Amino acid sequence: MSIISITGGQWGDEGKGKIVDHLSANVDIVARYQGGANAGHTVYIKNRKIILHQVPSGILRADCHCILGNGMVIDPVSLVAEIDMLKQNGIQTKGRIHIANTAHIVTPVHRAIDRASEKNKAQKIGTTSRGIGPTYVDKFNRRGIRGHNLAEPNKLQDMLKRRLQDAVTHGELFDLPADAVEQELSQFFECALAISPLVTDTFKFMQEKLETGANILIEGAQGTLLDIDHGTYPFVTSSNCSVGGIANGLGVPITTIDRRIGIFKAYTTRVGEGPFPTELFDGTGRLLQETGCEFGATTGRPRRCGWFDGTLARYSAKINGFTEIALTKLDVLDDFEELKICTAYKVDGQHTKHFSEVLHKLEEVTPVYESVPGWCEPTTYIEHFDELPARAERFIRILSDLMETPIKFVSTGPEREQLISR
Repeated sequence: MSIISITGGQWGDEGKGKIVDHLSANVDIVARYQGGANAGHTVYIKNRKIILHQVPSGILRADCHCILGNGMVIDPVSLVAEIDMLKQNGIQTKGRIHIANTAHIVTPVHRAIDRASEKNKAQKIGTTSRGIGPTYVDKFNRRGIRGHNLAEPNKLQDMLKRRLQDAVTHGELFDLPADAVEQELSQFFECALAISPLVTDTFKFMQEKLETGANILIEGAQGTLLDIDHGTYPFVTSSNCSVGGIANGLGVPITTIDRRIGIFKAYTTRVGEGPFPTELFDGTGRLLQETGCEFGATTGRPRRCGWFDGTLARYSAKINGFTEIALTKLDVLDDFEELKICTAYKVDGQHTKHFSEVLHKLEEVTPVYESVPGWCEPTTYIEHFDELPARAERFIRILSDLMETPIKFVSTGPEREQLISR
């Protein structure tokens, strides 16, 4: 029996889906503990591009069970579409997807509130407008709709009717008419009923599997710097996407996790608004974006790009207690003659290596860079660490030293096979 967690170390989009897909070949369960359809995990299999938003990437392995944990917020409409997409790609899902009976449900009302709120905010956060935040708000206000309610059509309709009326009464929809929301309800109820057989006691399910010696892989969504408590607030998501969220989101004690793997890109990206110290606004930034195909899996929005931020990465490694690192998209840097690595920040005339010290004023920091020569050789399809160019090995060693954590995996391309491990 073993339990492994996989967590994004930056602002999300680090390539977690590929690493989950790789490791899920040897596990019985892949479980996700937070977030909702605002996530997007992309996996390439034999030139097929499969994007998953709510179903864990383990679904791509035939014998793997997938758990949508109680810390998630589930969108029935999006989930039905995702399951249909998997079936169209020849992936059998029957009996393999399990929704926590205490997971909260995203409804058309939540999506409408999210759209209206983001549109009317003076300070844009850059949300996906998928209804994630409003659903978590209802959860903590103790008026949410949960998984077990999906099998009770009459009660579900009454709950949603009252929630829509509250939204109108309290001005949560701003100038959006209630009729626009009501038009979406029929499809919602149809999809809610369709996924209701998938709802179960996932805590019991996992415990029983663990007692038989099962291996579990825990999958996070987004990244540590989007964590509601430890991220770049207020430009964050609405859940705890760091390792600390696992205990609440699945009922799995942190002490039982054998390996905590952090996923980092060989550079840094961010989608949406918020501070980004190493962001590049020049041709180098555009080259990273184009070469790395940096467009959001969920929204299609272009990702902002910059050099690897070692100050941020060290903070993330310590917050999560990573035991090892997977470094992705090394191949994107293959043609750069010079690379830069942020090793500290300068602020108020002082240097600091402590991200938490300036977390509240990142807009004011100036990154301090170490320049290193690029390797200017292709790394794509290299199969072993000792086959990497010497300068690429040096680059990886510098990042590992900055994070004080060993780098055990290096991804050199989008395909399943393009992964070096040691």
